Amino acid sequence: MKAKLFFVLFNLASCSVSDYTEDLGNEYSLVSESKTIQFITGPNDSTFTGLVPCTVESFASDDFYIIAKQRNNPGCSNLDLSSLSINYWIIDKKREKVYGPLDSLSFNRMRKGMSISNSLKLF
Repeated sequence: MKAKLFFVLFNLASCSVSDYTEDLGNEYSLVSESKTIQFITGPNDSTFTGLVPCTVESFASDDFYIIAKQRNNPGCSNLDLSSLSINYWIIDKKREKVYGPLDSLSFNRMRKGMSISNSLKLF
């Protein structure tokens, strides 16, 4: 009995409280497996490695768009995204189109051109 109780308690203690999924609408989700393994997946992500790969540091969404700030994490993704350590992404949820990786200038220019609400803020 003590061994069984220890096993249950050990398994509960080993579960990370940082593991969660946040619904972003239109079948898009933020998946968090740890502080450094956070990515955005969606309907066109057949590999489930992320339309926006690790590590998503900040994101915001509304009914039409998801915007994200992502830091390259070579230990999390085998994708060679860019030489930048910080990338920005825009997902058009209605068209199921992903724009990125983008530098901050390209991101702001595209965001303005797409008339993405200023209420969506990245921190």
